[in-house]
Amino acid sequence: MSQPLRIALVSLYPPDVNRISGGIRAVVHQLVTGFRRRTELEIHVVHCHSDISADRSVTDGSVTLHYLAQPRRRLAPNMVTAIGRIGRQLRAIRPDVVNTHNPSYAIAALKAGYSPVWTIHGISGEEARYNPGLFNRLAFTLGGYYERQALAQVREITAISPYIRQRLASRTRARWHVTENPAPDDLFGLPHHPVPGRLLLPASVIPRKDPITLVRALALARQRIPELHLQIAGRTNEAAYVAQVQAACQNLGVTEHVTFLGVQSQAQMRQRYSEAQLVVLSSREEVSPMSAIEALAAGIPVVTTRAGGAGYVVEDGCTGRVVDVGDAVALADAICELLDAPERYRAMSEAAVAAAEARFRLDKVVDAYLAAYRAALA
Repeated sequence: MSQPLRIALVSLYPPDVNRISGGIRAVVHQLVTGFRRRTELEIHVVHCHSDISADRSVTDGSVTLHYLAQPRRRLAPNMVTAIGRIGRQLRAIRPDVVNTHNPSYAIAALKAGYSPVWTIHGISGEEARYNPGLFNRLAFTLGGYYERQALAQVREITAISPYIRQRLASRTRARWHVTENPAPDDLFGLPHHPVPGRLLLPASVIPRKDPITLVRALALARQRIPELHLQIAGRTNEAAYVAQVQAACQNLGVTEHVTFLGVQSQAQMRQRYSEAQLVVLSSREEVSPMSAIEALAAGIPVVTTRAGGAGYVVEDGCTGRVVDVGDAVALADAICELLDAPERYRAMSEAAVAAAEARFRLDKVVDAYLAAYRAALA
């Protein structure tokens, strides 16, 4: 009997899989779920981050999670020392394939003697524009340094959107595999009982997601559809910016029509999707938003800006609407357009599920990753 293919996923991973915050954690958790189904695989996940308080390894069937603790909020020491720690863990695991989901993790694999498959989830320069503060500037400066090194040295890249390949292809000689993010299986066929006027923004309250433009759009759209109300499901730990969003709500007279839910459990998010008439994204930069992918799988049309790769996920006029970044008037018009036309809304809902079936089913995404791994081995 042949030995299973041993894969090391070096990535952020949720310490609690019932409460997942962040797109990368959600994607890798889904990949692990899909890999578990393949009996020919042995999976090791290496998660080295300050959200881990003590080193530990947990094995469940064919999957072993290696949690490596890091000090909290120590940027340079954490990012630098993680490279060595991850390298030592990889040498202990001795995988056949290493798939990294962060540029510094790709460097860790290279220094450990592996030629990794690097999955790119974002572009450091773009993300830095919307993350102010000294700590963030230092983080993205160091991250950009590792990104340049990885682009120069890695030979196999999986990109979660054509947008990434478009932006970075000229900076590397690597072979590209465009592999979109997977939607959880249980969202397909999720019962949809929308609350009239319910808008959902599944996103952290941060400048890059630009909820202030959505609040402005809500105020405009409520002049035509008074029952509109917005739920924001995501982290609210950037207190200064949350206060700005709350001030905008007050100034526009919509405070009672905007609810900040905070981070939701997986079960709670299923309830939020079930009740939402529309998922609306007002981002200034995206690559392949998981919130849009999940909404389409659940049959919910999406209104989004054409920030970065968001327009590759949502097909304008078919599975939702795509408008210019920062345009509250266009965002309000798109919301009202879909909710004022029930037949068109139903057609978009059906098209959303069909598109998600074709592009975001977990087994299809797993097959695409395994094809990239085989290319790397070859």
